[in-house]
Amino acid sequence: MPGSALPIGLLLGLASILVYVTTGYGRSMLALWVASLVTLIVYFWSRSAPAPRFPRREVIVPPALMLAFAPLYLAAVHRWPVQVSSDETAIMDVAQQYAAQPNVDPFGLSTYLARPALLFLAWGDLGELIGGIDLLHMRLLHGAFGLLTIGASYLLFRQLLPRGWAVFAACVLGLSHAFFMISRLAMRENTAVLLEVIALALLLWGLRNDHMLSTFLGGFVAGLCFYVYFPARATFPVWVLFLIVLGVLFRSEFPVRRIVRAGLIGTAGFLLMATPVLYAESQAPYIPGSLPQKETLLIYAEARELQKNWVFESSVAGGMWKNISWGLTAFNNKIGDHGFIYLNDGHGFVDPLTGIFLWVGVLFVGIRLLRRRGDPGELFALCTFIVLWLSFAFLINKAPNYTRLLITLPFVAYFVAVATRFLAGRVQLLAADWRPQWANRARIGFVGVTIAALAALNLAIAWDFIQEGRTNGDAIGSTGRYIESHRDVPGKKFYLAADDANYKYYSFGNSYSDRLRLFAHDGQIGAQIPPESLNGFRAAPPFAIFMTRSLWTVAGQDLMTSYPNARLHDVMPDGSRVVFEVPA
Repeated sequence: MPGSALPIGLLLGLASILVYVTTGYGRSMLALWVASLVTLIVYFWSRSAPAPRFPRREVIVPPALMLAFAPLYLAAVHRWPVQVSSDETAIMDVAQQYAAQPNVDPFGLSTYLARPALLFLAWGDLGELIGGIDLLHMRLLHGAFGLLTIGASYLLFRQLLPRGWAVFAACVLGLSHAFFMISRLAMRENTAVLLEVIALALLLWGLRNDHMLSTFLGGFVAGLCFYVYFPARATFPVWVLFLIVLGVLFRSEFPVRRIVRAGLIGTAGFLLMATPVLYAESQAPYIPGSLPQKETLLIYAEARELQKNWVFESSVAGGMWKNISWGLTAFNNKIGDHGFIYLNDGHGFVDPLTGIFLWVGVLFVGIRLLRRRGDPGELFALCTFIVLWLSFAFLINKAPNYTRLLITLPFVAYFVAVATRFLAGRVQLLAADWRPQWANRARIGFVGVTIAALAALNLAIAWDFIQEGRTNGDAIGSTGRYIESHRDVPGKKFYLAADDANYKYYSFGNSYSDRLRLFAHDGQIGAQIPPESLNGFRAAPPFAIFMTRSLWTVAGQDLMTSYPNARLHDVMPDGSRVVFEVPA
């Protein structure tokens, strides 16, 4: 392809951005943007050396891993966990809006706290495609993306480890209780990990093989990271930092010219994808919660003040100290999720064995690099993990926030694999000194016991979370499942009697009607009933009214007098939420 294709592709990309800035999203902008992308892909493909052939078994491994982990991510996903996060209902609601909304700007911002619209648009369309936007199908969708992440992670690990150990690392990631339990919720958080591992796998492969197209696509996917869950935005800055360190420590193997070329090509892909949403965010008016960086990065006063209030400290310094100490120990403490999505009391972000093996692997790789025995892959993993780990302690508030920390898990899994490989080698040497014929068996046995222990620990931790929901119920989850089991009764309507003062039904948030509507058929949810009006409430049966037990003690007698054939049922096992059911 002629060399003029490169400036043409870049000019088309620049023109698409200028059109977006001046006139907004439209067919002309999209046509220019697609033309730029296609031109640049064809150009870099024509200038790239033929890609090395992948052995057939390498192609089989990712789908085989996904199939092996499918039961853990998809089985009984509607029932377990019982708990339904308020974020699940919010994300389903926004996805439902965008599935029905025409002419959406995919590069712009959504109505949900000014977050990028592209993911909600895709989430809504995919949800409708697989059966509808409800708890079951949206949890299945999120779980499927978790499985895709496991398969994609192998492509990254295979560039850092031999085949068997790359499979081991992918299994460690898949077995992480935080990853697979959050993936069993109707969320969007694992999209950050999926795009992170795809982008880094493409960028690393492109750098090692001097492959321009892979580098460009890696930068493009890193730009796409700006449209999914916010922590994924760390991908490209971390990569640029790695290139700088690589140029200093491995100059003989990677000349400066090669590193600069890779950086510029990746940046071209990144800017083409990320610039529109960055512009849209720069034009958005500030409202609380609409600019994540201002309320997340501790360089801003808003984020420091939020951190102080989040941990109930009287001073900003006290809040900062807790964030730093809890962030630095996030892989070894038992502090609950400060994102309040996956609250599993008594357990930390990773299991205790992972927390130990992680630092064994980090220490082993660090010593190898100090002794000049390490390779660029080890530098890449160590550099990326250290930057993310320290950032979550010193730069980002609400530590430890489990959904944000998910992007560290691929590197945690890598270092656990490195530590297991190192320790298995030591076990083999010890066995060889004692009984040489047992050396190889001892090594294999150690690896088997390690993966079995990791599986047992993580499954036990996850089961504690499931049992908590089964034993104590959940306000959103238990209420929603009650509606699902009764919504097919002809003419049935559901009401909720609550306020935000004395008779609060949900512990967090006040979008009562929206949380009920997601579990019911169209037109089944009635207007919210003010508690003071409950005594005089009248409606045509059949209907059900949800309320707190404390409100029932005030209004129950009058309701039973008005509807003597009605029955009261506990929505939650502890009886704190009840439903007054009037049959036809």
